[in-house]
Amino acid sequence: MHPEALAESARILLPRLGGIDNFYLAGGSALALQIGHRLSEDLDFFSDSKIKKTLLPKIEKILEGGTARTGVNNSGELTLVSGSIKITFLHYPFPLLFPLLNYKGIRLANIREIACMKAYTIGRRGSFKDYVDIYFVLKEGLEKIENIIADARRKYTEAFDARLFLEQLLYLEDIQDMEIKFLKSRIGREEIKNFFQKKIKAIKL
Repeated sequence: MHPEALAESARILLPRLGGIDNFYLAGGSALALQIGHRLSEDLDFFSDSKIKKTLLPKIEKILEGGTARTGVNNSGELTLVSGSIKITFLHYPFPLLFPLLNYKGIRLANIREIACMKAYTIGRRGSFKDYVDIYFVLKEGLEKIENIIADARRKYTEAFDARLFLEQLLYLEDIQDMEIKFLKSRIGREEIKNFFQKKIKAIKL
């Protein structure tokens, strides 16, 4: 694991938040913890259960003494900002395909699970960070793009469109730039696009 891939504030908060209800950490932070490719500040927790009204008081108690602002609070999402860290709890009504990992009592989605979740997000127009995350998963040989597509089809069924995902993977022109602190080699959008083009050429859907 790569705890250095989490911003210090997130690293401090994570053990206190990781055991709440049946949530598991996924997204860029869970991936960064496992492969150490970039610095991540946000903590994204997922559950197949709807957000309970009791969740916010639990979080506020954990963050007692800190300054947390509530952004979204409904049955589908609870988002708070504590300092520079955005903390999100999401109702995510899709099945887990693979066993969760346990890191110091924190439940984590594994790399393969995160990769197909990123594919779904990109198909619906993700952020530049999502493209960077998929790039490193593929570049380091942690997963093949064909397997990512197959997993996403299993997880999301008709909600995932493989062709749309591949089209979006190559179209970065309208993706907003964002500052990313790379912990491995620094990459730009042209390098990412060229890499994806080579990968996609060999795919038969």
